[in-house]
Amino acid sequence: MIKWGIIGAGNIAHRFADSLENLNDATLYAVANRTIEKAEKFRANHPSEKAYGSYDDLLADENIDAVYIAVPHKFHLEWVKKALEVGKAVLCEKPATLSLDEMKQISELAQEKKLFFMEAMKSRFTPAYREVKNLVEAGEIGNVIGVYTSLCRVFPLDNSGYFYEPVQGGCLLDMGVYNAALIEDFTKEPFELDELEYEMHEDTVEVYVNAKLTSGDVEVILESAFDRETETKAVIRGTKGLIIIPDFHRPTNYILQTQDSMKSVEVPYKVDDFYGEIRHVVDCLANDFTESPIMTLENSENVARLLDVIKAEIPYV
Repeated sequence: MIKWGIIGAGNIAHRFADSLENLNDATLYAVANRTIEKAEKFRANHPSEKAYGSYDDLLADENIDAVYIAVPHKFHLEWVKKALEVGKAVLCEKPATLSLDEMKQISELAQEKKLFFMEAMKSRFTPAYREVKNLVEAGEIGNVIGVYTSLCRVFPLDNSGYFYEPVQGGCLLDMGVYNAALIEDFTKEPFELDELEYEMHEDTVEVYVNAKLTSGDVEVILESAFDRETETKAVIRGTKGLIIIPDFHRPTNYILQTQDSMKSVEVPYKVDDFYGEIRHVVDCLANDFTESPIMTLENSENVARLLDVIKAEIPYV
């Protein structure tokens, strides 16, 4: 039985805890928040053995096998490192870090400690995504020549949390990371930025990005926003066809178009969009893996590197 501790008691932690209840070989053992009142309130909705008013107190609990880190982005590095230092396996919400440099620090520490770490890129573990990945690897659409992604939403400034905060805010880290993770999974060469369109909020965070890049011979588009709506989809174009993934950050279907046919395939979640990710981590821990074969440390470094390439060309104050 894998005993989980949750650091942070916000909305996404509630969704994680809901999904965790569907596993019979893992359980929620403890939750921590910066106030014991909020931790106890969370515990009332998601029964657990312990509630802590301190993240350090949770990490000191020797009964906990794995920690899910669900605090704002800028605190990820601190609490991932602290969790690894005391011997906990870690699943950390995306983006794992604010930069490639931070992600390398985590990779080095996880490898040094021989402990499991994974960035919580739950889209990769949905049944629809796994089918698409298998089709591409099987050569169903030939060699990949283009990967195009768009994920744009309107998030008003009021009650926006950390979305508009300097450094940890902006659409790239919060939403564009989904684009980057999909792009990274279907391209293997270093990225070169060819064209960049962007809009800023008070010169501190980006609220719109449309980046055109190349990865070897592959054309890439990453479009992300807080200030407009687009049709959310990814298109993977190959020499023999293409695959369209609507709502690629949490897909339940895809369209396969080849030279001879076109079909739409429904692939519903098993439980919800968190379940596949949690199931995968628990299986990895049961088999003493120190790294996921689907979302590796190198994958997370590549994602961070791609975002860094784009962010380097945006003139933040």
